Order: sequence, then C-alpha cells, then structure tokens
Amino acid sequence: MELPKSFQEVLSRKIPLLFDGATGTELYNRGIFINRCFEDANLSSPSIVLELHRDYLKAGAEVLSTNSWGANRFKLAKHNLQDQTVQINRAAARLAKEVAGTEAYVAGSVGPLGVRIEPWGPTSFQEAREAFAEQIRGLKEGGADLICLETFGDISELQQAIQAAKQEAPELPLIAQITVSAEGQTPVGTPAEWALKKVLEWGVDAVGFNCSVGPQPLMTQIQKSFPDLNIPFIVQPNAGLPKEIDGRLIYMCTPEYMAEFTKHFLQIGVQFVGGCCGTSPEHIKAMSQTFRHQRAMNSAAEVVQRPRVSMEFAGTEETKTQNNAHCVPVPFEQKSRWSWKLAHGQQVTSVELLPPASVVPTKILDSSSRLKDAGIDAINIPDGPRASARMSAILTAVMIEQKVGIETVLHYTCRDRNLLGMQSDMLGAHAIGLRNMLLVTGDPPKMGSYPNATGVFDIDAIGLTNMVSRLNSGIDLGSRPIGEPTSLSVGVGVNPVHRDFDYEMKRFAYKVEAGAEWAITQPVFDLRALYRLLEYIEKHNIKIPIIAGIWPLMSFRNAQFMHNEVPGVFIPDEIMKRMAAPKNPEDARKVGIEIARGMVEELGSSVQGFQVSAPFGKVELALEVLGH
Repeated sequence: MELPKSFQEVLSRKIPLLFDGATGTELYNRGIFINRCFEDANLSSPSIVLELHRDYLKAGAEVLSTNSWGANRFKLAKHNLQDQTVQINRAAARLAKEVAGTEAYVAGSVGPLGVRIEPWGPTSFQEAREAFAEQIRGLKEGGADLICLETFGDISELQQAIQAAKQEAPELPLIAQITVSAEGQTPVGTPAEWALKKVLEWGVDAVGFNCSVGPQPLMTQIQKSFPDLNIPFIVQPNAGLPKEIDGRLIYMCTPEYMAEFTKHFLQIGVQFVGGCCGTSPEHIKAMSQTFRHQRAMNSAAEVVQRPRVSMEFAGTEETKTQNNAHCVPVPFEQKSRWSWKLAHGQQVTSVELLPPASVVPTKILDSSSRLKDAGIDAINIPDGPRASARMSAILTAVMIEQKVGIETVLHYTCRDRNLLGMQSDMLGAHAIGLRNMLLVTGDPPKMGSYPNATGVFDIDAIGLTNMVSRLNSGIDLGSRPIGEPTSLSVGVGVNPVHRDFDYEMKRFAYKVEAGAEWAITQPVFDLRALYRLLEYIEKHNIKIPIIAGIWPLMSFRNAQFMHNEVPGVFIPDEIMKRMAAPKNPEDARKVGIEIARGMVEELGSSVQGFQVSAPFGKVELALEVLGH
C-alpha cells in the first residue's frame, strides 16, 4: 500500500497501519546483552539496529519504532551516558529513518523515566518534563515522523511526557499508550478506561495499550470498556506472558496466534496494531498478511471512513461514578483537637514517648496519663526510631487514645511497608479513630539493630503525603473512590540544619504542595537555623504551622551521640561546651534542661507549638522544659 506523505493524513483518513514489534528482546537475541545499554547501540553498534529495522520493514511493518524507549537522562545515567541523551535519540531516529525511507513512518519511542516522580517520589513534575523534552528534542532532530509514548503505568508521569512533547514537537502527531494488567488496571490501580479518558483530555492523537500482557486480555479489556470503539486506538501486546525454559524467558504466542488477534483488533475498529516484548519480525510478517487480507476484503471507503474522534466512553456505571468521585474533604479544623488548635492559631504541646520494646505497655500508658493531667495536647509516638524493633506505633497510639483519652501524633514511616500496606494502614487508622499523622521517610535499617533487614521505601515522605491527601479527598492510589473520605491531619518533618538547606526547602515545598497541613522540625539546638527556616517560609509564602522539636540533653556524652550519630541533628559548639562544663550527672541534666527551656522561652510565639522529647521516658523532664 502506498503511504500518504504525512502521518497526520493517516490519522485524518483513519488508515489502519501495522507497527513493528519488540526492540529490547530482539536486540538481546542479536547479541546485545542486558548488562549493556540497549539505546547506546545507536552509537556503538548501529549496524545491529539497522539490521533490526530492515527485518521489520521487510516483514511488512509500516511504522518503525526508534531504539530509544529508555533513552532518557535518568536511565542513561546508570551507564554514565546522560550527557549523550540528545545525541543517542537523534541517532535512534536517523537510523530508523535511513531504513524507512518513503516506505514507512518513524515513531520516536519514549518510555517512562525509571524514577519515581510526584506524587510518589522526589523527582518533580518540572524535572520530569525537562527530561522528556530533552529526549523528544533529539528524536525530532533525527527526523521522527511522530512521537509514541509507551508503557506508562502512572498517568501523572504520562501527563508530563505529553506536555513535553507539545512543548518540543507540537507539529508531530502524538500517540500515548498505557500498560495494564489482565484485570484492566495500571500498576498503581487506575482503571484503564478512566486513564485513557484523561489522556485524551490532555490532547493526544491516539491512545491505547502496550506491553504487560498478551493479545487476549487486551481484546477483553477493549470489548469490556470500549464496546463501540470510536477513538483512534493502538494496541501493541506482548507475545503472551513469558515462561522460563532452561533458564531463559520464552514468549509463547506464535506468529499465527498474533495474526488471528490482529484480525479481531481491526474488526472492532483498532487503527494501529503492533507488538511489544517477545514479538519478532516473524510475528510482524504474519500480522502483515492479516492486514493485506483485511484491505483486500474491504473497499477503500470502508477502510478509511470511520467516525471522527469522540471523547465519549461507554464504560460501566461504576466507571462513570469514578470519573466524578471527588468527595468534599473534611475541613482541617474539624479533623482533631490538635488540628482545631493549629487552625485557630493556638500553640500546641506534645511529648514524644517511645513505644515499648516489649509486650507490656504499662509505663507508656502511665506516662501518657501524667502528661494528660499536666495539660499536654498530644503524645508523639515514633515509628521504629533509628530503625529499632518496638511495639507497633499504630497499636500503641490506639491504646493510648482509648485507655488514657489523650490524642496522639502518630509518626508513620515509608521504611517497612509497600504502597498497599501503607494505604491499608491509613484506612485502618482512620477507621479506628486515629487522626494526627506525622509522615516521614524513616531511618534506613542499616542504622538499627538489624542492619541486614530490608527497607521497602516504595515511596518517600512526599509520596506518602500525596497518598494521604488522596485518601482525604475520597480516592485511593488508583483514583478509585473509597466512599467516605478519610479525615487525617497531615503533618510532615522538616530539618532546619540540613547540610543542603536549599535541597531541604525544595523537598519541604513539595510536601506542602502535596497536602501537608503542619510540620514538626528535627530536634533544634541552633535557633539561628530555625529562624532561617521561619524567614524562608514567610518569604516564599508557605503558610503552614511550624512546631519546634526540642530535645533536652542529659550529658556531654548524650550531646556527642546526638551530634555525631543521629541523622539530621546539629549541636553548635557553644552548647557542646556548656554540656561539657558540669562535673557530675545531676548538674549536666540541669544544664540540658536549662538550654531546652531557654529555647522554648526565646522562641515564644515565633512557632505554633513544641514537641519535646522525654529522655529515657522521664516525662517530668519534658514537663520541666515546658514549664509545667
């Protein structure tokens, strides 16, 4: 078939085209092993890449995908190739263009960055857009006819790629593909129909599925969610699910099987069909025969006269409900007594008590009762501080609230739980009545008693804050409604003495953007650093309450340990000298209390509260610091 001069004409005339198949698995089969960077082959082994493109063209592919799926600076940095990002992508497009000539189009392949971005990680949306833009710039310079965004599991990341493509190559047609499970959900649980609807709203020329599963699950998903397909659609399934045979992963779908499903895809209105992992030139050759048969069986008018794009999706009633399911969040002041005081500008006080390292909670319950009687607002419950194994912080908080009747501030870390566990814990915490959450990344296991334990860290504190904010809006990780929204009061940590203040402030701003409602500082011994933080947030209009962390020192040795072995703590020389002066433990304790109390008095109303640690569980020392 003679191709139109531009891919834009293909889109406007609704002409079905056959894309090529796998790149990575084929390059591996041709001698580029997994310890190498596949995309570097554009520069180091161009003959292998050219051979692959020629084999796909000879097999009947009408769109050749560039060898650039992972050619972004984050993935290339693993091979120390990040400075060659544009060069590698430019070469990828030129190699494909050299083979395609006028017989095929060249799709600039762009995959996920391979790093966690907002809301699940430290990479910002802007940084993601810049990385995608850099890659797309190279593909455009190399002569790509269109941009194909492939295998995205997080539509927030896909949105950044779309924006980058519109910025760098607005004249090139844009295709976006998500990856879904056999159940029709992205890796983070977003329903396929909802994800594709959002992608179309962001402005692309075609949408669809690729990778993860074989043709049958994708056919089922299309028929279930889009029974009357009236949008430009693309499908590039794997050659089934791989099976391990003699130590190798083998994709089991035969070329004939892929060809049969190609016929079904075309019959239901899919415009573009190709292959992903495990598909070879042999598969594409069989699929090409199906294309030729379908074209012979249909007149040109039948082939090209499909209705223009409609943004309406059939979907299910449940899906339609999901699309509008953003519950009204509970106002901050109504979430807890703690939140009420912060919302009304009143100072709060809390004392940190460690969960017991045993099954006996008597001491912490008695201490909590004493603090309640003294008028303290809340008990802070650390979550495995310094990677120690203690009683569950959640269950400790529940016992204190139910048996003592004082609110808790639950520290919750990302160290020990994956995304599923964290979401489950937050739902359960709300259901049992816990409200105040201090969301932190957590100390790595190597710091604790079990250095060989595994740290999970699916996300960091920024991602966790985003997760809880979603739950507070009535939606889960996959944007599915949870019914009644949670009403969790969202707190985060901030370190005024971080060795890279600008980096810490950048992360703090991300936390606030993600939904943080208040913050507690690391233990502060240098008030100049705390005032610097307060000046920064005022200058940058970051309006959330700041609660100062105060830690009364007990001895010079204690001060040395805090300064040298506790992450995020800095003790100025003048305080170290004051702690070194006393000749006996009692005098040292008095100096430590005097220093801490002096900081509370000097800060006064500059902060909206204080979190005071109780050294060795001695609540009377914390009360003395607070003047009780």
